[in-house]
Amino acid sequence: MGIWDDICSKTDSIKRNAPDRSRAAVLKIHDKLQPHLPDEETRFKIAADLLINSARFAFFEGVKIVPGGSIVYNIVSQSQSHSVSGKKISKEHTEELKELKDKVKKLEKELSDSKKSVEKLKDKVKKLEKELRDSKK
Repeated sequence: MGIWDDICSKTDSIKRNAPDRSRAAVLKIHDKLQPHLPDEETRFKIAADLLINSARFAFFEGVKIVPGGSIVYNIVSQSQSHSVSGKKISKEHTEELKELKDKVKKLEKELSDSKKSVEKLKDKVKKLEKELRDSKK
């Protein structure tokens, strides 16, 4: 029996006789971190984003391997960047869009009111023209 066998047997003996504190340590760490972990909906969103980004990356890297794939990669990546920038713009200008819709509604109401008043004026003009014709007779 060599020195290494003696060291290994002592190490094994210590491992067998030592109390297992790893589970207790994990539970203690978990209890400390629990208040700081995101809720289930947030975890789902993170997982979904991770899955989408991983699939997109795998697709683009796989396309590069195929002969002529770099051309396809360039076309698809350019179209992806345009669609992503369009989404960012629409998110940034949501409030401005709402304000413009409110202004359009207000202007439409003013326009309908103006049309009503124009119709009333036309009716008055017709009445006055009729009175004028009747007075000439």
